[in-house]
Amino acid sequence: MGLCRAARQYPGPATHDRLWSAWCTLPQWHFLSAPSPVGPLPFSNFVDGHRAVLAFSTIDGANSYAAHMRIGPMMTLTPDAMMRRLPQLKMYGVYGFLVDAGPDGFHTSLDNLWTMFHHYRQARYAPPVAPAAPAPGGPVHGSMGWFRALPAWHVVMSTSDKSLPELASEGTDLIAQVFSSPLAVACAGAGPSVMMPPAQVIRMLVDLELVKLVRFDNQLVVDLVDLATSS
Repeated sequence: MGLCRAARQYPGPATHDRLWSAWCTLPQWHFLSAPSPVGPLPFSNFVDGHRAVLAFSTIDGANSYAAHMRIGPMMTLTPDAMMRRLPQLKMYGVYGFLVDAGPDGFHTSLDNLWTMFHHYRQARYAPPVAPAAPAPGGPVHGSMGWFRALPAWHVVMSTSDKSLPELASEGTDLIAQVFSSPLAVACAGAGPSVMMPPAQVIRMLVDLELVKLVRFDNQLVVDLVDLATSS
């Protein structure tokens, strides 16, 4: 609870990082269970007009809330297991994610949760003066090296012409939208995608002669020329 109190009393980027890094690196998250046509899912309720999952950092917190509201049973999931349920939750109209409901609670949207989880789960919070160390044994998750090591990329394709990518724009630049997994596509609500080897994706985009930038998982933006020349 100390982190969320600090987030209220001393708001700012450093406090936000400590708060969400601590949450995303917990080994388990705790929820209340609710039935659904696809099996048990974390219970959600309306918060500020939007349906939000209720999550708890401790078993005692989940049990206390369940007893108070007379709902349950409790379910415990690893963060990765919870991430796999995000597309289903979004399908049922869930928008937000509230941790430790009450005066010390903190919340975000499911889309932001996906982004922050993959950003913060690599290592626990380190002071800003100390650069984050690469994950042992390989490139940092979400880095260009990590994306290059994937056997396939998932490219968002046009619904009107399935042979062409769906391009976004940033100013006058056209951006191809590439994701690391079908789950990443679903969580971004990006539409239909096609799985291709990275080299094939790069060739396709270069041949279009229109694309300037490539955006990976809605986070990392890379110049296509740099991507092609370094491949």
